[in-house]
Amino acid sequence: MSATRHIRCPRDAARSLGLAVTGLAAVLWTSCSLVNQELPNQPPVVQVRDVDTLVVARGGHVSFTVSASDEDDDPLRYEWTALGAGRFSDSLASRTRWIAPTQIVGSSEFFLVSVTIIDSRPETEDPVESFLIEVVQRVPVLIAPRDTVISFRDPEVVLVARASDEDNDALSFAWEVLEEDGLAANQVRPRTQNADSMSTLRLLALVPGDVVLEVSAGDGADTVKAEFTVSVLAPDLPEGGTVTLSLPSVDGGTRNYEIDVYEYPNQRGVAPLLVESWFEAEALCRERDMRLCAQDEWVNACRGPESLPFSSVDDRDDLPEQFGLRYCNEIGSDLSGGDLVDPETVAPSGSFPNCTSGSGVYDQTGNAREWMQEWIGPAAGATTTEGVGRAGGQSASGTAFVRASCAFNLTFGAIQLEGDLPRPVPRAFIDSMLWAPADPAFADSARTSAVYQNYFSEPGERSGFRCCR
Repeated sequence: MSATRHIRCPRDAARSLGLAVTGLAAVLWTSCSLVNQELPNQPPVVQVRDVDTLVVARGGHVSFTVSASDEDDDPLRYEWTALGAGRFSDSLASRTRWIAPTQIVGSSEFFLVSVTIIDSRPETEDPVESFLIEVVQRVPVLIAPRDTVISFRDPEVVLVARASDEDNDALSFAWEVLEEDGLAANQVRPRTQNADSMSTLRLLALVPGDVVLEVSAGDGADTVKAEFTVSVLAPDLPEGGTVTLSLPSVDGGTRNYEIDVYEYPNQRGVAPLLVESWFEAEALCRERDMRLCAQDEWVNACRGPESLPFSSVDDRDDLPEQFGLRYCNEIGSDLSGGDLVDPETVAPSGSFPNCTSGSGVYDQTGNAREWMQEWIGPAAGATTTEGVGRAGGQSASGTAFVRASCAFNLTFGAIQLEGDLPRPVPRAFIDSMLWAPADPAFADSARTSAVYQNYFSEPGERSGFRCCR
């Protein structure tokens, strides 16, 4: 009988053999897995990054271009954000335009504009491109008028302000009279007219003096201002004296005469003397070796070289209801006010620099009514001297009267001519009658005569006068 032989392996050796087999299997499995597993997904890569500006005005546009490629050929999308500021023309495109906010804090504010490039693979990190954009508020540029000097005789001054705005914002203009440094607002009349980039101010000063003005231009966010002065100068007026004027004569030539610049006592800055009767005025002129002005002489000086209806270089129709020291002293002036006034309320001579027609004679419109005289000749074919002779008269224009023209005057009954009247009547004879002194006895008798009552004033309605020769 044969015996069976058993071979026994030690326990440690057997364990080592098992581990060797297992390791070989793992190596084979790993190699196989590496062959069959996909490669990791690659994130998008930015190829183009462009912006047309990094500084933009409020409400302005910024154009962006961001373009990326993807190695895995994954479809890409773009998501733009500015954290809620402004808006995008297309927030999901590679090219877009951002419209900046219309309101910012201060004159400059920064905004972060970002785009995220997404390939829809959760295991990759999406790239982000960012741009820091400054939005600015540029203030308007104002070109204001310069300091200006004009004459009070000028009807008005035209002032122009211009402005521009780099942001193309709509502009608004405003003008203001700065009362603390010059004339008050109620002493000027401003009229404005505005256009897109220009404003015109037509300024009429109602009294001489400095008008301090401020003009401003605003774009809704910022306002720029400029200050300037318009100096309105009163013309130099004479202290008194006479001016020489001329009138047509009957022979086709001219005759010259002198007339006081102001109402008697003919002194600038002195109030006119008001007298109770024509006879008193006539006597005071005679003391100066002069006489009361004839009506044609007075009207000629009042109307001036341009035959104006009123004795002023100002047109009353172009003035406001309250016209300050323009025109003449009648209702509506600074001194007379806006209501009916006492006819004896008169201004010192020369207070109204524009109350002249250009003849050099002042205050014939408004202020004091004035005594004057007139020659009344015989009517055509008259055979008697009844009603012929020297007559008193009076201007209708005064402080309490409105718009009485130079030619609107009163003529009283003639002082009866004594003696023979030459026919035809030579100018020398007329002049001698106008120069003849009034008989004091006749003046006394005239006071109680109804025929000559206009030669005397009612109480509180005395008149002034000026003298001629």
